[in-house]
Amino acid sequence: MEPGSIEGRIRSRRKYSVKWTEHPKEILPAWIADMDFGIPPLVKEGLTEAIELSEIGYAPHKLTLDYLEAFSNWQFEQHQVSMSSSNMIALTDVIQGFYLAIDTLCAKDAGVLFLTPSYPPFFSSVNATRRKLVTSELVLHDRRYQIDFDDFAGKAKEAGSGGAILLCNPQNPTGRVFDREELSLIAQIALSNNLWIISDEIHADLCYEGSIHTPIMAIAPEVADRCVTLSSASKSFNLAGLHTAVLHAGSPEILTRLNSIPAGLRGSPGSLGLLAGKIAFGTGAAWLKETLIKLDSNRKLLFALFEPYRNQFRSEIPEATYLAWLDFSQSQLKPTAQHYLLEKGRVALNPGEAFIEGGTDFARLNFATEAELIPEMFKRIISCLPI
Repeated sequence: MEPGSIEGRIRSRRKYSVKWTEHPKEILPAWIADMDFGIPPLVKEGLTEAIELSEIGYAPHKLTLDYLEAFSNWQFEQHQVSMSSSNMIALTDVIQGFYLAIDTLCAKDAGVLFLTPSYPPFFSSVNATRRKLVTSELVLHDRRYQIDFDDFAGKAKEAGSGGAILLCNPQNPTGRVFDREELSLIAQIALSNNLWIISDEIHADLCYEGSIHTPIMAIAPEVADRCVTLSSASKSFNLAGLHTAVLHAGSPEILTRLNSIPAGLRGSPGSLGLLAGKIAFGTGAAWLKETLIKLDSNRKLLFALFEPYRNQFRSEIPEATYLAWLDFSQSQLKPTAQHYLLEKGRVALNPGEAFIEGGTDFARLNFATEAELIPEMFKRIISCLPI
């Protein structure tokens, strides 16, 4: 890393970022899912004012209500779905929502079904809550990851009545945005097998042109009645470190059951996270639009660079998120693709085996960084691959 380089400038301002401090300075980080673009100016102003006033005590109840109302308005404006703030619970993060929903709603002897490859906390949340883990692998068809609905329906029966489908839409790590037809089939399978739907929609705002996010609860009222929706400002507005999220219960029964868990066990977000989320959802649309333009430019550049090298590795352009799922099975990188690229290419990606059993030939790349670093990421990957 040369002094004054774009990498050096980013590193100098990311002193408290796990992404930029986990590895030695010669390693280019492209792993954990946060962005190198800063945060919305109005959010920064609001947080700065609160700190200058020493307003970092316990959060007033009104701030929580304001945060939930801001999210409710955002969902209606951005995704044309009505989510009443009175049916919401503020949490510290979406992962907490997985644990809470699974442990509260799912029968003890039932299973939880999800698609793979998948966000690693899907595995840990099911295992930690001692439910049966059931997976259905996405299949690559016409350069697009798709659900094998015959397999998915069979696995839903295996999960058993009283279990759940844990959905990630947009999907992490493949970047698929499931359309209404796909979501309707998922919902139909859930209803016919008496399964709850727990939907992680944290990447909903990061869809590119041609893809539209549809909350699965919006498919039909009877689907909403079985649905928990989880989201946060953390991905859209780069606020993950403030640990604030939203759980929306699609029915009074779900809300009653979730509220039966003592608040002391659920925990609650801090005042700065609630304030940042409230401001972001209330004022952040223009900033997000500009950020999506940057992300889309990076996405197109990265995949234009990748395309001529499909004989060495493959990746399909994501419809949403700032994540790329890379398949190095043709190059046989040992002991794992992630380890090989870290040691030989000096670029840090997420290990594929964390997303799917036996996934050592895969890795996940984060392209939410300054545009100047995209060619460097590419060069480090390509330069170390066996010919």
